[in-house]
Amino acid sequence: MLSFLVVLWIFLSFSISYAFEYEVNLGPDVSYITYKEPGVMKERGWFYGIAGEGYLKYPLNKCWNLVSGLEAKYAWSRVDYSSDESGDMDGIKDRLFEVRLLLGAEWFPYKNISFMPYVGFGYRKLTDDSSGKETNLGASGYKRTIRYFYVPIGISGVYYINPNWKIKGYAEYDYFIRGKVKSYLSDVDPASYEDIKNTQDDGYGIRAGVSIVRNFKSFELSGGPYVKYWNIKESDISYDSLGNGWIEPKNHSTETGATLRITF
Repeated sequence: MLSFLVVLWIFLSFSISYAFEYEVNLGPDVSYITYKEPGVMKERGWFYGIAGEGYLKYPLNKCWNLVSGLEAKYAWSRVDYSSDESGDMDGIKDRLFEVRLLLGAEWFPYKNISFMPYVGFGYRKLTDDSSGKETNLGASGYKRTIRYFYVPIGISGVYYINPNWKIKGYAEYDYFIRGKVKSYLSDVDPASYEDIKNTQDDGYGIRAGVSIVRNFKSFELSGGPYVKYWNIKESDISYDSLGNGWIEPKNHSTETGATLRITF
């Protein structure tokens, strides 16, 4: 599906290049993420990053535009870990990368209002690296990579207050295709543990946001809050060479943040 969307996005981009309108956004992104495995552990921390979006709009008529988009974000953090059983650990290095391809149809029912239903493909990768660290109870840390593959299904809207100001918003449901988790347990003790891979097949995501936009003729400046939520069920069981079974517990994460964008 990703290959299909990439090819379609490139095809649309080149085939309508003679008539398209484009929009490029770039700016900082700050958020606070709380990740919980109920009854097991919790991690939380501030993430600082940069994000950008690029959109191509092809006018079909006075009321409709065909839109293709590419969105990306990279953020980093030092999160704090807490567990009743394993203890506490601060300053765990986290890295978050997300990229999305979107296709939508923008509709103007009125001159000052537009709506755009959209669908696409998303990829999210979180690297959580506590290798070489220990909790206050002596539990050793290790590196984990968590990858999500999902289909964003949403709607966005714009209200044009006047030529200088507008308000944007969106609401989205993320259909979870699959998650891939790799736990580098060999970081704890390579003689006793093997690296484990688990697959997550059940879950969903929700996100929404709003921003206020100021038009300065040659560019736009916008900013506003957003929230993202993931709820992922327990993974399959993965067995090591000794026959021990390992799972990735059910978990959920909440991200609340704010963006600042300059639009060209």
